[in-house]
Amino acid sequence: MEQRYTVSTSLVLAFLAAIFAVEVYQAATHPIRAPEAYVYDRFVRPTTRQVLAQELPNRDVLYTLLEKRSVGLFHVSPFSVRLPSLMFAILYFRSAWRLAQRIFGTGWRFLATVTLAGLFSLWWGGFVWAQGQGAALALQVSAAQLALSVKPRNLNLAGACLGLSVAASLDFAMPAAALALGFLAVDRRWVLWTDRILIPATVAALVFLVLPLSHAHAASEAPPDPAASPASAIRALRSSAGDHRVRIGASPAIEPILNFYRAQHRLTTWDRAERWDRAGQNPAAGDFDYYLLTRADAGLVDRRHLLVLYRDADFVLAAFSIVEQVGKNVKRWHGGWPAGAMGWIGPFLAG
Repeated sequence: MEQRYTVSTSLVLAFLAAIFAVEVYQAATHPIRAPEAYVYDRFVRPTTRQVLAQELPNRDVLYTLLEKRSVGLFHVSPFSVRLPSLMFAILYFRSAWRLAQRIFGTGWRFLATVTLAGLFSLWWGGFVWAQGQGAALALQVSAAQLALSVKPRNLNLAGACLGLSVAASLDFAMPAAALALGFLAVDRRWVLWTDRILIPATVAALVFLVLPLSHAHAASEAPPDPAASPASAIRALRSSAGDHRVRIGASPAIEPILNFYRAQHRLTTWDRAERWDRAGQNPAAGDFDYYLLTRADAGLVDRRHLLVLYRDADFVLAAFSIVEQVGKNVKRWHGGWPAGAMGWIGPFLAG
């Protein structure tokens, strides 16, 4: 009887288990990033009907549906929004294992191939973050593994996996097309390729993409990922706000993170944070109780005479100032400040 686990397979199994444990730890401990918070706030938090009706383009349709289910089961947290990615990491490891075993057997080349696949996943980080790229890669590796199987019915599953990879992330549409053409180049049977690969892939992709893409007419407003985490600034904001109802204005890179934090901790006294550029607003527009700004927007503090509550190398937390309120009232009553008025009334009110 053939031995099921050789030394090489046992080593690979232990190595992949260690890599997966590291990825689970990273998913549980890393703070939420702006792109992840943006996807949650725009495509997971709203109802499915609201998501399908909105005009913002969703490039990770399948992943956001799985994320919505995960959040519904385990509440909002960085780990719950990343849990689907971790599940696809298991699929990726299994498919890479089976594919390498199919091609190389169980020798040292099998060991080297699966080890490199595991190291790539750890270096890339696609299975740690709440994004569709990791799911798409896992589905395409699974499609390659199924296409090399001796069972003809697995070709249908391979085609479906290609279509689902595109639904998981539109960025993987071109690799999916290249992989499908690669299957055709190997087999060279047009009818079989059309029936078993092309049609299942097209149907699987359109089932998830046809409605969201038919309404997506607006330009994407996905924010840049800030260089550092604003966790310390948000803790300072929470400490200052207490249980009072507050309105918060934020730089575009921080706004989705603030709204994610609000949902995670169920801060019902916080209104949803607003971003400066949502409606083409001037950065100096809007009346808020608190302002959480990136370093690029820190000039707003001086323009609005805000009170700085927290500052570090990347973020500034400021509060509404009485000087600003008096200034608004004078402008409303007298059409503007008299010449040089701020030179004496500003320090007087601040003192």
